[in-house]
Amino acid sequence: MSLSRPAERPKRILIFGGTGDANRIAEDLMHEFGRDVRLQLSLAGRTSAPSLPDGVPVRIGGFGGPEGIITHLKNEQIDLVIDATHPYATEISHNIAKACHAVAMPCIQYHRPAWEQTEDDNWIMVKSIEEAARILPEVGNRALIASGAKNLHAFEGLEKTWLLVRTVDAPRDPFDLEFGEWLFARGPFSVESETELLERNEIDVIVSKNSGGDATFAKIEAARNLGIPVIMIERPGGEPVIQAPSRSEIIDTVRETLKKV
Repeated sequence: MSLSRPAERPKRILIFGGTGDANRIAEDLMHEFGRDVRLQLSLAGRTSAPSLPDGVPVRIGGFGGPEGIITHLKNEQIDLVIDATHPYATEISHNIAKACHAVAMPCIQYHRPAWEQTEDDNWIMVKSIEEAARILPEVGNRALIASGAKNLHAFEGLEKTWLLVRTVDAPRDPFDLEFGEWLFARGPFSVESETELLERNEIDVIVSKNSGGDATFAKIEAARNLGIPVIMIERPGGEPVIQAPSRSEIIDTVRETLKKV
């Protein structure tokens, strides 16, 4: 497909990443549009040794808020922004949306569908990680904490519940794990390995965010099979920008958007 006339420069797309979805979106765009687009992937740098797509320039580090994003958009002559950050990365998504609105920059947020509860699941829905920590001792004695590395301080001081805290990297914020163990691991995980982990550690409750996607869903399926309750932290709402719930819709929306810029 050709988007540009010979005299036009390639359209420049900035992808805010940090998820496997962002890498796959970048690969989709390269495959679909080829030299008609020039991509840049921006990562916050919170994860060591991140997986990166081949052939895409990567910027690592924060911007210092919306003003820093605006400066970057102008300096790099960006035509379109794609927010493919984690569904719970609300601060950066808010800053991206605010910056794009300020300079009338088209912005597409990849809002992957949340997991859906079935009649075989035992989910206890909560609004925040703080609420999850507050009710945890009432639900179980041995918990898998699989809600990410942020805000773990909410679980400090729990004396009745042993914690198996699984993160990709060590948390940057101080967290004193007095009664439990660390487990550093990166998905995707299989149902078999998750089942073995839960059984070996005698886990009787899981704390999770409803992140959606396939990479970490195995723990939800394993919990379902074993009859283990999941304290599920609800998904935050999306930003007031263009929403795309699938990679194919990202491609379609990019195609239509780039015709207008």
